Amino acid sequence: MCNMYNQFLVTIAIILFKNASGEKSAEVKGDVKIALLLDNCVNSSDPYRIQSLIASSVSTTDRINLLETLAPLKLGLSVHEICSESDYYKTIFDLYMQEDDYLIGIIYDKELPEKVLKFSSVLDIWTTPTTKFSHYLVKASVQFLSVIGWIDNVTVVAPDEKIMNEFYAQSKREDICITECIIFEDTCPQTMNISSPIVFFGTLNHIYQFLKNQEFQWTDDQEALFVPLDGSMPTDLPLNSYVIIPPHVTPTKAISISENILPTPILFEVAKPILAYTKNIEKFITDNCNETIYKINCLRSRFHKKYHSVFLTASGIMESLRIEPLRQSFVYNIYKVENDTMNPIMIISNNTFSQPMTKIFSYSIFDHNISSTRNFEINNMTRNTERKCVSYNAKPRYILDDSLDINFRSESWVYAFLSLSLLGVVFCISILIFLLVCIYRKDILEGNPVLTLALLLAIMILFCSVLPFSLEHNITSRIPFCLAKPLAVTLGYAFVFSLLLSRCILLATASKEIGFMSHIAGPVQSFLCLFIFGVQAALSLQVIGRCHEIFRNGSFVYLMSYNVMLLLLLLCLCPLIYKCQRNYREGKYFTIGIILTTCLWSVWLPLYTLLEDEWRDPMLCFGLVGTAGIFLGTVFIPRTYLMTIAAARDKIASTLPSMATATSTMDIYRANNHPIYDCVNVAAINAVTVARAGITATSMQHPDLYSCPALPDDEEFDFRCDTPPCTDKVTKF
Repeated sequence: MCNMYNQFLVTIAIILFKNASGEKSAEVKGDVKIALLLDNCVNSSDPYRIQSLIASSVSTTDRINLLETLAPLKLGLSVHEICSESDYYKTIFDLYMQEDDYLIGIIYDKELPEKVLKFSSVLDIWTTPTTKFSHYLVKASVQFLSVIGWIDNVTVVAPDEKIMNEFYAQSKREDICITECIIFEDTCPQTMNISSPIVFFGTLNHIYQFLKNQEFQWTDDQEALFVPLDGSMPTDLPLNSYVIIPPHVTPTKAISISENILPTPILFEVAKPILAYTKNIEKFITDNCNETIYKINCLRSRFHKKYHSVFLTASGIMESLRIEPLRQSFVYNIYKVENDTMNPIMIISNNTFSQPMTKIFSYSIFDHNISSTRNFEINNMTRNTERKCVSYNAKPRYILDDSLDINFRSESWVYAFLSLSLLGVVFCISILIFLLVCIYRKDILEGNPVLTLALLLAIMILFCSVLPFSLEHNITSRIPFCLAKPLAVTLGYAFVFSLLLSRCILLATASKEIGFMSHIAGPVQSFLCLFIFGVQAALSLQVIGRCHEIFRNGSFVYLMSYNVMLLLLLLCLCPLIYKCQRNYREGKYFTIGIILTTCLWSVWLPLYTLLEDEWRDPMLCFGLVGTAGIFLGTVFIPRTYLMTIAAARDKIASTLPSMATATSTMDIYRANNHPIYDCVNVAAINAVTVARAGITATSMQHPDLYSCPALPDDEEFDFRCDTPPCTDKVTKF
């Protein structure tokens, strides 16, 4: 079935994208190949960065072949410049159809559309983005501020919290005071009064949009530092502003042969994914392919495109490529935009010349020092040693997109779980209406209905917890959805398990002879429930501030460990509550539900830890819907049936004429219409009655005295002892 579906998609791709094309800029022949896709639309991309990525990828590939990392195989590379989404489909499909070279994977620079990623997944082609080493740019910007003397009242504008936190940490070391920080994410700041100096982090498009919004308020004396996170070379910057960019390769028509490695930090962005692919293939060949099997045939028959993450730093990349002698040459250059004819760099943008930029500083990313490249006058301010900066922890100001674009995900499993959840919620609402009607009509109910209503509400919450995993969200709703996912899962389970555990603990003790006199105190049960739930609530507070990391590593399993412990405690209490008949035999049905839930958790939780990332959300929804469905089917549906039968029986009994008056305690119990406990311990009642009559232990041993004690003080009671009363527990339904 899966092969037919894949063939269908391939056929559609041939029909839709046969006229599309992606230009191949460079190619290195090899036995196994990596493809690099670069978004290079006319008038939208930076040619300097594109050419630097091409040159760096070619140099890295040739360096790997020179070191014979995959010997006897040779690593190949093909670079494709793409402009439209149809070009992506066409290029990926052409790479899939090639039979001569074994495709390892695809590397892309700009984020691919979701449909393109799904198309690659259907074709079993692994995709990996280039890596951005933004922390080096942050360190360079802080060093520049310290050298030039911008240490007070600094305004920082960044696209995410990660860069902002890194800038905070580095600025503290250099004693730089930050008065305001703005996190704009995908929406650039509109026109506003921004104090000087300003440090702006963003892509090339972010910088242009920001300057366009501030066009009418920008003055020549504005102190600004622009830090392009994508390493692009911006043009048309304001006069007397500064920019930090890495060395670039001069734009050419094509790069067909290997060149010497250019010591630019852009090299690390493309070299890291290439080395990650290479190390995965190298490890697989070493472990699975012997010398008697041709390596390509071994890869085609055994390798299933299951790549493992490889931790590589910039130093690790240099060590893998053995280019440590170039360590001092990897720098970021700092330019100033000024009307200066001394060593200018003229930049061509849309066939027009912009104002010159003069290189004044260089920052070594490995030595972390900044040096002047010309006789530039540095503002050596004498810092006040008594100056205290109190604005390090200035609260970030967020500028978000006002539009809320929330849609359901397109995966098939989403609609399956949503349908099951909706059906479960409908059942819960029906049972809730039935219970409320019974309470309003003052029908005979066994036990306190508060527990039943609370447990029903908890099950409805479990059914609704699949919603955060079923919706797509944008930047505006990213943080609320990020918090909702772990909190809904952990607190939803804790709500159900705390109610069950507090009830089961008291059931296990109240069911014993004379224990609690068959009475369960509501305040005790409520305190136990709140305490058990409060522990999980305290653990779940850890997701605040780092919710993005919860589902990427073992943090989620750590948060779920408390719920696992609660489930094991419930399982241990099952033998003690199974025979309890109170509250419509809830002990029996609790036991069945707990055992089934344990079996379910033995399946979904190990699968969550073992399967790939794309299967984790379905496993979480499977656990939520399965657990809620088990308790709905094993507790509430049987209880509703028993309540209906009990109500009908009571209605029939009330219409029958009375055959005799109540002549015993048991008759009084059976005839009483007031809400009383459902389980009466007759032996305990007789023991208390004997104690009230003052009968000694010797007399208690007599069967007649035990079964029908003499009560001289209670003359209003006429106890008849025609037959000895049964000592079994009597349950009312």
